[in-house]
Amino acid sequence: MPSATVSVRSKQRELSAQLRAKSRTWAEIAAVLSDRYHVNMRTALRLAHGWSQREAAERWSLRWPAEPKTDKAFSYWELWPAATGHAPPLDVLCRLAELYECRVADLLADVADHRSADSAHQGRAQLAEIERPATSLEDVVARLGAADVHELAKMATTWANGDGSGVNRRSLLLKISAALSLASISPVLTEETSAAAETGERNTQSDDVSGIWHSRYVYPSSGRGKEFVGEHYVVLRQRDNRLIGESLPHSTGSRLRLELALDKAVATGTWREQTSPGGYYQGATYHGTLQLVINPSNQRMSGMWLGFGRDFTINSGEWQLTWCSSDTSKQAQRSYHETV
Repeated sequence: MPSATVSVRSKQRELSAQLRAKSRTWAEIAAVLSDRYHVNMRTALRLAHGWSQREAAERWSLRWPAEPKTDKAFSYWELWPAATGHAPPLDVLCRLAELYECRVADLLADVADHRSADSAHQGRAQLAEIERPATSLEDVVARLGAADVHELAKMATTWANGDGSGVNRRSLLLKISAALSLASISPVLTEETSAAAETGERNTQSDDVSGIWHSRYVYPSSGRGKEFVGEHYVVLRQRDNRLIGESLPHSTGSRLRLELALDKAVATGTWREQTSPGGYYQGATYHGTLQLVINPSNQRMSGMWLGFGRDFTINSGEWQLTWCSSDTSKQAQRSYHETV
């Protein structure tokens, strides 16, 4: 066995032991291993116990001698949902959960989640984002600005229909509505709106790069021996010198997040991508650093990314963002959903 493989397994066992000493459950430990070593949860739960596939198969066969398994069976189950793997039947998942001391759901935590197509789930997710503790007034404004009036109405209805917890939610919403109506006729707001109307300009900084951008980067695939292109449509929101980007729904389920700091015409920060659950990388999460130069027209950013590959080598490649629209309303965003 190569020494590098032995070293990785030793580190995995050491990490698992440290987390177990802190009373972490096997599923919690597996989640850490899955994120750090880019393996699915069926593999991560086995690694959390410190077992090889052969050792796991031996423990299975001791527990259920009438239905013994080999390490090849575990390999097939762990490769799924890739084409080279085999989907474990429900009775197998139940026994794996018993073997690993976890829930059946823990074994499938990395499999595609389609709840985002459920309108009720969408409303709750948006509501949870708004209810999340804000770090500043700008943070609150950014969250509310991302939703149009109809979306806000739906979220308010969802919240009002929730558990009361002793609060008269309808009464509270009516008071908030009345307060906002009074605030809207404030002389300060009226003057601000009038000034913007007279100049014909948006009430934003001239160097604000907020908007919908097309993201395109080039990356190598050591397993397939060539380069590929990753594309997303990203909503960028600027607050002072901070730039946050969240990808819009992708046709494959891939998700991208950018966190950048602006210094004049240079944007520097980090990227994080959760790959397609059904793609070559099986939903693995990758992350790294990124630096971009913004052109004078604020309509293009070009630069390079740096990050680790599947075999733990450091890779790099070109990254380019192209401006599409300054309108980040929900209606504008929908026109870019699943277009790449």
